[in-house]
Amino acid sequence: MSLSDENEQSRLRRRSFLIGSGAVVATSMFSAAPAHASPSSAFPGDYDGSDLWLRYEPVADPGLLARYRAALGAIVVENAGRTKVHRHTANLGMAPGSAEHLVESTLEAARDELVRGLGGLLGRPVPVRGGFPDRAVVVGTPDSSPLVRRLVPARDLAPLGPDGYLVRSLSRGGHRSIVIAGNTDLAALYGTFAFLRRLQAQHPLAGLDLSSVPRINHRYLNYWETERLYAGNNATGTGGLDGENGAIFDFTATGASAALNLPVILDRYLVAARAMASVGINGITINNVNANSFYLTPAAIEQEAALADALRPYGIRLAVSINYAAPTDARFAPDTLTREELDPYSAKFRDWWTRRARMLQAAIPDFMGFTVKANSEGQPGPQDLGYDHGDGANGMAAAVAPLGMRIFWRTFVYNADVDADRLKRAYLEFGPIDDEPQPDGTIGRFAGNVFLQTKNGPLDYQAREPANPLFGRMEHTNQAIELQVTQEYTGQNTMLCYLGPLWEEVLKSDTYATGADGRLLAKRLVGHVVDGTAQGHPDSAIVGVANFGNAGNLTGHHFAQANLYAFGRLAWDWTLDARGIAEDWVRLTWSNRDFAVRTIVAMMMGSREALVSYQTPLGVAHQFRSSDHYGPNPAERLARDDWSPVYYNKADSAGLGYDRSPTGSGFTAQYFPVLAARYGDIETVPENLLMWFHHVPWDRKLRSGRIFWDELVYRYQTGVHYVSWMRRAWDALEPHVDARRFAEVKAKLAAHEADAGAWRDTCVRYWQEFNGRAVPTNGPLAIAIVVGGRTIGGFDAGAPSFTVPVAAGASPKITKVVPADPAARCEVLSQARGVPGQAVVRVTSHSFFGPILKDYVFELVPG
Repeated sequence: MSLSDENEQSRLRRRSFLIGSGAVVATSMFSAAPAHASPSSAFPGDYDGSDLWLRYEPVADPGLLARYRAALGAIVVENAGRTKVHRHTANLGMAPGSAEHLVESTLEAARDELVRGLGGLLGRPVPVRGGFPDRAVVVGTPDSSPLVRRLVPARDLAPLGPDGYLVRSLSRGGHRSIVIAGNTDLAALYGTFAFLRRLQAQHPLAGLDLSSVPRINHRYLNYWETERLYAGNNATGTGGLDGENGAIFDFTATGASAALNLPVILDRYLVAARAMASVGINGITINNVNANSFYLTPAAIEQEAALADALRPYGIRLAVSINYAAPTDARFAPDTLTREELDPYSAKFRDWWTRRARMLQAAIPDFMGFTVKANSEGQPGPQDLGYDHGDGANGMAAAVAPLGMRIFWRTFVYNADVDADRLKRAYLEFGPIDDEPQPDGTIGRFAGNVFLQTKNGPLDYQAREPANPLFGRMEHTNQAIELQVTQEYTGQNTMLCYLGPLWEEVLKSDTYATGADGRLLAKRLVGHVVDGTAQGHPDSAIVGVANFGNAGNLTGHHFAQANLYAFGRLAWDWTLDARGIAEDWVRLTWSNRDFAVRTIVAMMMGSREALVSYQTPLGVAHQFRSSDHYGPNPAERLARDDWSPVYYNKADSAGLGYDRSPTGSGFTAQYFPVLAARYGDIETVPENLLMWFHHVPWDRKLRSGRIFWDELVYRYQTGVHYVSWMRRAWDALEPHVDARRFAEVKAKLAAHEADAGAWRDTCVRYWQEFNGRAVPTNGPLAIAIVVGGRTIGGFDAGAPSFTVPVAAGASPKITKVVPADPAARCEVLSQARGVPGQAVVRVTSHSFFGPILKDYVFELVPG
């Protein structure tokens, strides 16, 4: 099979229940669970989600379970303990009462995962054996396993590289087996997880023959400790219990948790390691980019070495974020520098960083290098001494290059002195360095061991942004894409927002990049730029700002686990589709029952577009209140202009949006010509990016036929209606999912719906201050009702209830509901028994991104 095999298999198994048209969705998603569905969940009622997608619950289908048991009789991992990984920490150990355990080799990790996974899925132990028993699962490499050498031709392994794997079912002379093989122990571990994933998702085993090679070499997480931490274990999400600070790794816990600081290893560290390895993540920067130099001190390095020891069998390497001015920190005295000695070309500066890197490498031999945030948001950098980012990055790169380390230098810079438009600033700072001719005739000044780490969009992790213009424009520099897994601007730990569609959208965006001859490149999607195939870069990297914390479920919201899973799967192969990834995650995490899978996948797939709709529709960006980046405050004006929502919305009596066209800020010129022309013209710009590039008149007619104001309100309402549908859809799943997680998600969805409504109402009211227009009443689920012979309509979909006068002697019964959309389905849930009284009408339909629902509450009063 090819690299797309897993995706193809996912599509094949989905065809029995995936929705083919909007009308069918509207019907199937609003129907109750099938009457024949099993009323019990496979998971214990008190399960807290702490195993992420690695729970390995018993296969519920008796026939499939019998086939699995017949095919999987033994585990064979030859020489599992022969190649032990490096261990620096002599007293490395688990915390008292731990359920997880330390392993000393990667093949031991693979063997133990099979023991755990097969034992759980099959509901009985599967023994580890020697030799070559019938029905064996054989795991290894040609070097570790004579069986693998015998069963897998060398020519089949050669194209797989160091991380790729193959999984095959074999039958020779009546002897049946499944072989999981790679060129390295780590590749064999990746194949083991892929095999178990197929079993969890209930794929058939017959004729199994797949292989997979990652498209991107370095698949890393940036873990930002307690900043933007929405997975902490206290009520605010920013702190911890018993002296912990809410972070997943404990370095400086106090009080009751002081004895559990590293080098003590906690269960959650190994669950995280297993989860990262299961989707191919191979590195983690363990601290915030607003870096505390504590992580470079000898005491911290010893703790980091212990963490690295525990994670190493799973292929997870460590890096740290550093402060450019760390050499001036008094904690390193007498080995310190003055501010003037931070010259990136000076021997003193480079030698200091070489010494610190050697200290890290002595304790952590596979230490990856440093992540740097410089001259951004108050962080020091080379510009403080008159140098540029190329000078600073190359100075550090030269210091660590002899040690085989890399520098990940973030391009998140927006010095207001560079340009009035914040979005233009990064390219204006980095582009000239990439284009600079060198004495040897090459182009570009950044060193070969420097990666520029660039956010997917030009602003800051918004739910929708155009692709960052740096992708494709930095032809001569290694470039890593940075995606935010933790949901700073996408609902944090309250809103259900599956980010797979966002990342798929950007990775598959066409840059329209051209070569030196001016012709379009054959491979020019953002994903091609990131994986190096667009412009011939031999190295490649992708980085996710991780959402781990010490909450019971590790991510703060059960559905936030899906974003970590999706990041890993797309980091391995960015060509996968977000829907297939979502379905796999649901099957691994919630249920394999078709009704549950169908419903949850539908909830996930529209959730991001719904969030865009009720927060920042049609391209209006960054309307968040500054205090927490969660709720709305479009009127906020801060001391710094480009942190202010009003800077981005530019609301006035004429219209809304930031003009970045050729007659505005000129930002569109940073894109390649095809996109520059498309974005620069209000007639051709995609409407979902309209206000990113144009100041749009309130009465401009859009493609829907509605004027801009009406369409804007329509989008806000649609987003909220989708969240209302999600709440009701989730309620129907109560018999199909475990009690604790059901209740916790139910509570989150209630808050989600209220907060989505607050976003809509706050923004719409603020825009009205400028345009003086009424809220249109012809929204996506608009209706009229007939009561007492009178037809009454014109209801504001944002109102919680509506007062309906009933003439004396007239019946309060609603006799007819007339939807504005003929495809909408209307149902009177309750009637008023008299006057005064209350009636409720439910209206459901389907938007361009998923089902929507509105419950109209009518207060019938004498009139």
